[in-house]
Amino acid sequence: MDEPRATRVRFRRTGGLFAGNVLETSLDEQQLASPEAAELHRLIAAVDLAELAARSPIPARGADRYQYELEVDRGGERRHVIVSDGAIPDDLRPLVTLLERRATDARRRASSDAALPER
Repeated sequence: MDEPRATRVRFRRTGGLFAGNVLETSLDEQQLASPEAAELHRLIAAVDLAELAARSPIPARGADRYQYELEVDRGGERRHVIVSDGAIPDDLRPLVTLLERRATDARRRASSDAALPER
């Protein structure tokens, strides 16, 4: 019998006021603590990814908006969603917020590690 495939999420935020302002992260449930993996599953389950992927890209009016790209591999299915800031569906917003926060934290850690003097 095949083992269930792990859930993996790739997140990328582009756009905004400054060119080259890219924020990205990847999450693999097998590398998360149990509570974090459960939260990731809960947030993904709250979204109809198939429906969003069918409508993707989901644009919004206005200049200098962020664009969010999510690729979710779950149970052997891959869904790819692109949505602009200002058009994020309410059920997707908590997942985007989590991923954006994780990517920002990783960027901060990387920049602070790079700033540490070598011994």
